[in-house]
Amino acid sequence: MSKAIHQRLLATPVDSTLPRHGMFRKAEDEKWQVNLCMLFKNLPKSRGSISRKYWYKTSQNMVQMLPEDMFQREIDEVIAVLHDDIDPKTWISARSALVLLTYGSRNSYHLEVIQWVERYTGIKLPRQKGLSRREIVFGRRLRTFLDGELTENTYGNYDLQPQYRMCNGKYYVDFAVRHYWNGNEDCAHYDLYLIEFDEEEHVLAPNRAADLIRDTEIKKEAPNATIIRVKHDEIDRWFELVRDNNRLIGFESALLEGIITASHAVEGNEIIINAASAKKAYDSDENLNADRLTYEKQPLRGLKEALKQCSICFHDSRTRKQRQLKVSLESFTTVLHRWLPGRAAEHILRNLKSG
Repeated sequence: MSKAIHQRLLATPVDSTLPRHGMFRKAEDEKWQVNLCMLFKNLPKSRGSISRKYWYKTSQNMVQMLPEDMFQREIDEVIAVLHDDIDPKTWISARSALVLLTYGSRNSYHLEVIQWVERYTGIKLPRQKGLSRREIVFGRRLRTFLDGELTENTYGNYDLQPQYRMCNGKYYVDFAVRHYWNGNEDCAHYDLYLIEFDEEEHVLAPNRAADLIRDTEIKKEAPNATIIRVKHDEIDRWFELVRDNNRLIGFESALLEGIITASHAVEGNEIIINAASAKKAYDSDENLNADRLTYEKQPLRGLKEALKQCSICFHDSRTRKQRQLKVSLESFTTVLHRWLPGRAAEHILRNLKSG
């Protein structure tokens, strides 16, 4: 009987296909609220043991950086809840819960919970037209990283421009970053990075093909630009990669460094990687991104994985003495020009052919 009474007291979701849930209620003013303690229990589990207090405290710090003109009330509400005081009686508004999930710690893992809150309450946060929720989050995090950490640890200045127009407006790059070597006053000397934020649909074959065509056309217009694609579920790993390198770099470029280090010789239209040269790619003195390669005890296997991830054509071979990989020089050249500035790609190719 008590269970039936409890069910009747639960607020009916706006989406009638959803079952009632105790994480949601309506306050006396009929505004939706979310139980903070139950919300944490419904978040995806992390690999490590992350406590509720640590997650909330970290999220508070991230939420505080949001623009006040958009989320002042929600920021104040999130900050007002002390992480030590969260218990089963702690409720916050549904909008504040969405701000916490969308802009707080581990936000890239919370899409399903966000959609659940939106469907249950009918509430959605405002966002810039044409941009996804997670793209906005990534953009703000990128700007903070460039203005703070990367500027402090490198020379020059960084200028970030979202929705950067390319190819006479045919394409808009998510984020363009100019790194001025000698500061903004020396406008003639800079490196251009074109950063694309890729969500789930980019893994589909038709979209991968469209991305390749797009990147190829963009590089024809800006051959010395560096294209970087950041997958929505690899944001934290990407920032770690940039920190380790003290420069903007993509995962493909990091893997290419290992492949280049492992290249033994060029024979005709193929690059040779043998068992001995493959080991060099795992030496951090030879390759700064050695730890990005897998299968350290099986170097050739790790190089095969790197080649596959970069979509470079190759095949297995062997001599009388050892196994080796034969990499298509044409395929390697195409991939090199996609991910690296044109002048850097040509320099690498000259060294390989003359080595």
